Amino acid sequence: MSDRDHVKSLLEQGSNAALLQIGQMKAAQLLLAYDGEKYPQDGCAVTLSVLMQAAGIDVPNTYTAIELGRLLRDKRGWKVIPVGKQLPGDVGSTCGDAPNHGVDHIYLVVKNVNPDEMLVADNQRSYAHSRSVSGVPDGKSKTLFFLRTV
Repeated sequence: MSDRDHVKSLLEQGSNAALLQIGQMKAAQLLLAYDGEKYPQDGCAVTLSVLMQAAGIDVPNTYTAIELGRLLRDKRGWKVIPVGKQLPGDVGSTCGDAPNHGVDHIYLVVKNVNPDEMLVADNQRSYAHSRSVSGVPDGKSKTLFFLRTV
């Protein structure tokens, strides 16, 4: 099976608050054991890794957003999708070419509201929540691109 065959299950992991919370609890334990960081700080990549694993996508525990994005694009063949063309099941990234701690973020698109606003699953809320691509008005990092399984 390809990663694409698991997108429906991945969306269930991200949109079901109980399943998301289970994933977040596992991610918190992994992050603490990895580098002593207290969740949810720096927990976006490991959270998405855990959700993908639960959905049947074979990715390792990954602890940085830039590394997870590169893994999906370069090793798993996910294609880059421009901002505004995202769909549920895509992965949004605020990462540039080099790591930027405090700015880098990666998340799962659960539902589109419009080209700028989505419901997403990540480490920041225990349920799917609103996030804008532009980062406005919440002061979040601007999303630079999306990744989609093929």
